[in-house]
Amino acid sequence: MTPDDNRVYLLSINRNEVRTGTVALQASSPQEAVGALKRVRHEQSAKHPEYPLERLCTHLHEPFQLAFARDAQQLFEDRDDVALAASHQGLTIRAETEGAIDAAAAVLSDVYGPQIRIGPPTIRYHDGVTLEQPWMGLRVRCKAEHLEPVRMDLTVRKAIIVSCEHHLGQYAIQARAPLAYLLGYRSTLEKLTSGSAQHVMWLSHYAPVETSPPDGEAA
Repeated sequence: MTPDDNRVYLLSINRNEVRTGTVALQASSPQEAVGALKRVRHEQSAKHPEYPLERLCTHLHEPFQLAFARDAQQLFEDRDDVALAASHQGLTIRAETEGAIDAAAAVLSDVYGPQIRIGPPTIRYHDGVTLEQPWMGLRVRCKAEHLEPVRMDLTVRKAIIVSCEHHLGQYAIQARAPLAYLLGYRSTLEKLTSGSAQHVMWLSHYAPVETSPPDGEAA
């Protein structure tokens, strides 16, 4: 299955809706929701399957969002961890992880300040033979006293623990989990470990959604 053959479901986590030109779904909560680019490229939403997450940025005082988006794109010409798409809706930032998107959003905030609105994280689902959601690989390194809280939190997030190894007083946990359940993970991990843990996240694969999308059907 190739990206061009798939529709992409865009599931907004912080608002109770899914938005795209091809689908409209509803979700009552995040829990229900289920290489390098050297030049900024204008892409359709079905591109960049390696970037399962996006956020839409708009200028609050610019009547032509496309003009703002094209101007803002120039700030990221040297970035290879995000993809930018300019449209009449604004500037869409796509990336593999929340961290990469947050870093790009920080650049926009530094330049434009309160003049811009940065929308909530949006997950990109593939619709081929079946509806597929992105799964992330995750590696967490934490102190022994934080192991159980970290493991319990991963279990709540529907994670599959692949391995857990002890070395020099710390534990290294490797896991896989649906991206929909990992949004906001960095903040939670900091609270669970008082900021002492480290983690890395990457796109692992797309897999069929085992339960129906929130509120059912594509419109």
